[in-house]
Amino acid sequence: MLFPAKAHRLNGLLSKLLHSLVNHDGMTRVSHILIAGDDMRLGTLTLSATLSAALLSGCSFIGGQSGTYKNPFMKQKQAQNGQYGARHDARGQQGNRCQIYTPTQPIPQGCRPEQVTLATRPQQGQMRGVQGGQAGYGGFPQEPNFGTPSYSQPEYTSGAYGTAVGQTAALAHHTSGPKKRKPKLRGSLSLGLERSVSGDLIDYDKFSVDAVGAYNPQLYIEGRQSGLDRTGDRVETTYTANVLPGNLPNYTDADSYFVPRAYEEISSPSISFDDAWAAPTRVAGGLEYIASGRTTFFANAGYTHSKGNSGTSATVKGTIYQVNEVGVYDYIPPVESEPFIPGINGGPDTPPVAARPEEFIRVDTDVTASFVPNQEIAQFDFDFSEMRRFDLEAGARHYFKPVVKSEGYKTVTPFIGASAGAAHYNAVDVKVTQRQRFYERGLSLNGAAPTETTPAQYYDITGPATTVSIFEDQWVPAGQLNVGAEWQITPKTALAFESGVRVQGGRKYSNGSRADTDISIPMTLRGSFNF
Repeated sequence: MLFPAKAHRLNGLLSKLLHSLVNHDGMTRVSHILIAGDDMRLGTLTLSATLSAALLSGCSFIGGQSGTYKNPFMKQKQAQNGQYGARHDARGQQGNRCQIYTPTQPIPQGCRPEQVTLATRPQQGQMRGVQGGQAGYGGFPQEPNFGTPSYSQPEYTSGAYGTAVGQTAALAHHTSGPKKRKPKLRGSLSLGLERSVSGDLIDYDKFSVDAVGAYNPQLYIEGRQSGLDRTGDRVETTYTANVLPGNLPNYTDADSYFVPRAYEEISSPSISFDDAWAAPTRVAGGLEYIASGRTTFFANAGYTHSKGNSGTSATVKGTIYQVNEVGVYDYIPPVESEPFIPGINGGPDTPPVAARPEEFIRVDTDVTASFVPNQEIAQFDFDFSEMRRFDLEAGARHYFKPVVKSEGYKTVTPFIGASAGAAHYNAVDVKVTQRQRFYERGLSLNGAAPTETTPAQYYDITGPATTVSIFEDQWVPAGQLNVGAEWQITPKTALAFESGVRVQGGRKYSNGSRADTDISIPMTLRGSFNF
């Protein structure tokens, strides 16, 4: 038996030993315990050894240094996923650590499947798309997804990683299926306008319009007369246009004096393609072959149409004349009648005298003239027929890196393109109508410009219009260089705007001469769809 005093001391020592074992993270320290009295040593050591063994066997459950205990489910987790066996984060930050940013990313270490969530937006430095690439951008045609799910816009899962997520595209990495085929062909439709910037439709050095060249101002003489020869006051006034002959020497009359088809000049500037057809509209459709991520080849067929314009295309200038012809007369006074008077005393008889009025005998003509030179005396209006064109072209486009990127497929990609082909034009003719100036009204202005209150200066020449054939229907070569930008709207559709320079060979005139090359600026809006 233990004495009460010695038993109390033994209890105190054992308490200190237990406290020492717990406060040193399970590391058992065995100290020599000296207890006074030889008869107590064997009992004390036996109790200490027993307690120490018990404490050592329970250290692995207290915490700190890992013991020999092994999780029986560890091998099963490792078989399912090589990353499942990571140790659990004791700091409670699983909310961030268990979040993934692409469906193909492995489950983070230390996270259970039901803790995994899929972020809605990739964080800075995280993977985007398959294996961290840029496929999520979907920009055609640099790195297209060609209809695959947009992994750059995931959604949060509503359940465990292995259950609810398995019903969506998030497990595409873990399931097998047929590989999606990248499209190689797409169709396109386009609508555009075209404006010619160089080249003449009618070059008068190569082609002339006869209706202008045959103009004769003498056909439109105006005139009036006042007075009579028998009254000695006849005045003839003639208005005409011609060249400037000076002081009208040896003038007889306007018809014989002025030279037919004589005028100062015809102003007939060349007529450009843009004058005849302001903005032709083109519709086209075709196919495009996707050769690589940045190169495509295309073939298109197009139709272009434009109504013909009308307007003044040539003017004639000359000198407007007013010629006054005043008669010069001899005056014969009137004679009163006298009766017959017989002679007186055998004298002679006085014959009767018949009454006679006064008389003017024209013996000469005074001619005076006034004129205003360099006046517009005629206008020629041209009315062109419509333009119809069918064209075929084949070419290629090269795409650069996108200049604008956004989440999903909405990218903007610049490109350049070139094409060559041929165009077929319909026959073209022009109707020519003439407007003639009033000579007298033009002269009255004395060279001043007409105003709103001025009487009308021109009148239309009635009669059938003159029609002149310019071109027969024919084919011409054509080529085009374009630059533009393409906006990828969806994985299969895109919209592009492009402009450039189009060059077409000169057409042959009806007289055999060759017209100018037509250089134009097309502006086109094009839509495409992947097959």
